[in-house]
Amino acid sequence: MICNICIIFKGGIAVFRDTHNITERGEKMDLISIGVSDEIDQVYERLTLELDVLSKQGIDVCINQRHQGSILFLDCSVSGDLMDNYSYNDIVYVSKHYIANAISNIIIDFWEMKILRKIVDSNYYYFSPQERERILAFAGKTLGAEENYKGEGCIYRLSRKARVLQKILDYLDCNSKIIIDGFVRFRMRDYIAELEDAVDRAVEEYLMEREYNEFIKLLRYFVEIQEPKVDTVNILKNVDGSYKLLDGQGHTINSELLDDLGGEVSDSSINYDDLLISSLITLAPSRIVFHSVTAVPGNEILDTIKKVFHQKVAICHGCDMCYMKKPLEKE
Repeated sequence: MICNICIIFKGGIAVFRDTHNITERGEKMDLISIGVSDEIDQVYERLTLELDVLSKQGIDVCINQRHQGSILFLDCSVSGDLMDNYSYNDIVYVSKHYIANAISNIIIDFWEMKILRKIVDSNYYYFSPQERERILAFAGKTLGAEENYKGEGCIYRLSRKARVLQKILDYLDCNSKIIIDGFVRFRMRDYIAELEDAVDRAVEEYLMEREYNEFIKLLRYFVEIQEPKVDTVNILKNVDGSYKLLDGQGHTINSELLDDLGGEVSDSSINYDDLLISSLITLAPSRIVFHSVTAVPGNEILDTIKKVFHQKVAICHGCDMCYMKKPLEKE
């Protein structure tokens, strides 16, 4: 037995506690009690995985389940025998960090999406169920919630998890019981506000996507009602970012209408991509061939034209035109 008295903190007040009973060999020393009302299996599994890692450090934490109303409490404790090898403070400190890490993972991996869904359903109830699911998907991408998601979203997720972890550690400094639902709702208002902001931005992204899709439908309609003015259009990109359009015989495509469109470039903010789409809508070709110079993966203009013209779009990865620095015009 190491000592008879230890100091614990509850609500910021120092309380002296007789530890004689909890440090006897074979007795249990209570650490932290975790209350959950939902996602119970996932919470238990994540907590167990974290405590298995702690066990490899020589500290075996037992979990006892008990119900109190609608809440299931997972009571974490260790054997008093550990006091032979570790001090009380060391056991509490190390165990608290492992348990706090498990709780932070539980909040980020399970509670976060539930909270997002509640925010969407409450603040944006006027969208259809399908639209709300799309908004959730955008919010999840922003927060790095997608499986195997990499990039800024992943970094943001790790940063958010670190802040949640610190909040839990601060709380457990003064408390030995935590109910996850209540903790998130009442102790993490900044976190909730952060998720609300993510949903608001997701709604903006969704509205932009919806507007874009409606624009694509309109362009598709214009193409469908027109008779093709040329059979094939070959697209090559010039050094200055402009495009050169050649017909199936390799001749440069010229028309008064296209010349008028070209004149608009210098008179307004229309860029070359906009001009290319306008030209293709005007020509309504039966076949469009992007040559390797312009067929770059993730190319937005290429993706847009594919959506408008569907199966009419082809990509050439190697021909005489592909390797021309300046496409030769056939007379």
